[in-house]
Amino acid sequence: MIPAELGNVRVLDPGATGQRSATLVDGPAGLTLSPGPGPVTFGDIWVSPGWVDLHAHVYDGFTALGVPPDAAGLPQGIHLVADAGSAGEATIDGFARYLVPSARTGLRAWLNIGSHGLVHLREVSDLAWIDVDRSLAAVARHPELICGVKVRSSGAIVGGAGVQPLELARLVAREAGLPLMVHIGEAPPLIGDVLDRLEEGDVVTHCFHGKVGGPWQPDGTPSAPLSRALERGVRLDVGHGRASFSFEVAGRAIASGWLPGSISTDLHRRNIGGPVHDLATTMTKLLGCGMSLGQVIAAVTAHPRRVLACDQPWLDEGGLIRHATVFRVAEAAPDRGPYTDAHGTVREFGRHVIPLATIVNGRLQPCDPG
Repeated sequence: MIPAELGNVRVLDPGATGQRSATLVDGPAGLTLSPGPGPVTFGDIWVSPGWVDLHAHVYDGFTALGVPPDAAGLPQGIHLVADAGSAGEATIDGFARYLVPSARTGLRAWLNIGSHGLVHLREVSDLAWIDVDRSLAAVARHPELICGVKVRSSGAIVGGAGVQPLELARLVAREAGLPLMVHIGEAPPLIGDVLDRLEEGDVVTHCFHGKVGGPWQPDGTPSAPLSRALERGVRLDVGHGRASFSFEVAGRAIASGWLPGSISTDLHRRNIGGPVHDLATTMTKLLGCGMSLGQVIAAVTAHPRRVLACDQPWLDEGGLIRHATVFRVAEAAPDRGPYTDAHGTVREFGRHVIPLATIVNGRLQPCDPG
C-alpha cells in the first residue's frame, strides 16, 4: 500500500518539458503514474527518474576505500552507482563475479588504468603497474559492466610519471571506444597538460576542487584550457570526495553560468561519515550553491545516464514505473546540516533534498539513509 503522503506528487523529469502533477496508483502490475487533477499544487513530494551516482567507491572488502554497494545505493535513493576506478584489469573479475550479483543496487565500473586498482593509492606512480593489452582484454570480458576508463592525474598519485598514465589511459579508452574519466587535483601535471588531452565525451571529475592550479579563473569563468575542453564536448563531474569540493569555487562557477554535467559523491570509507555522507547531501550543497532543482535532478538522472549509455525510459508505455526516486525538498530539516565542504567551510542552506523511497519495476521500497 502506498503511504498517504506519497499518493499525490510532483513529477520532475529532465527528459520532458516542465513539471506536472500526478498520482501514484498501485495497480496489478505495480506502481504507475496517472495524471494529477490539474496544475502543480501538491506539496513538497517529488518523483524523478532513478538517481545515479557517477563516481563512488564500492569495492567493499577489497580496497581500503570501498563501502558496500547498497550503503551507497538504493537505501539512499540511488538506483545506479558507477564505481570510479576501484578495480583495474587484474581485479575487475572479482568485482564482476562477487560484488555485482550480491548487490541490490545496479553497478557499473570505470576501469582503473592501474592494473590493481585502488589496493593502495599510488596506483599509477610506476608505469610497470599499467598494462594496455590486459586492460583492453578486461574491457572485452566485461562489456556490460565497464563504462569507461579512469585515471587519477594529480601530483600525489602520479609521482614522476607525469602525464604518461593519462596518455596510456587515453589510448585504452580510444581503442575500446569508451569515455575517459580523469581525476584532477594538485599539480603536477599542470591542468592545461591534462585538459588539452581530453576529447568529446570524456569526464573531468573533482571539477570544483579548491586546490592550487585548478581549472577556473577567480571570477568563476573557465580557464583557457578548460574553455577549450568544454568547447570540444568534455563533461564536468562534481566528485565531492574528502578533499575535492569547494563551496566558493562551485558558487562562483555556477553564478557565471557554468554547471556540472553530473553531481557525484566520490563516496568512500574516509568520507561517508563526513563531509560527503550521501548523494542527497551533495545535491543539497549544489542546490545551495545556486543550481535550480531541475538542474540538480538532471545532473543525477539524464546527464549521468547519458555518460553511461543507459538512458532507457523510466516509465513504460502503460505508465508502469521502471525506476524512480521519490524525494522531498524540505525548508527545515533538523537532522541535516550544517553542511561542510572539503576545506572545512560550513554553511547552512534553506532547502534540503531528502530521499523517501525508490521504485523498481513498479515496487516501492522506503529509503533508509541511516
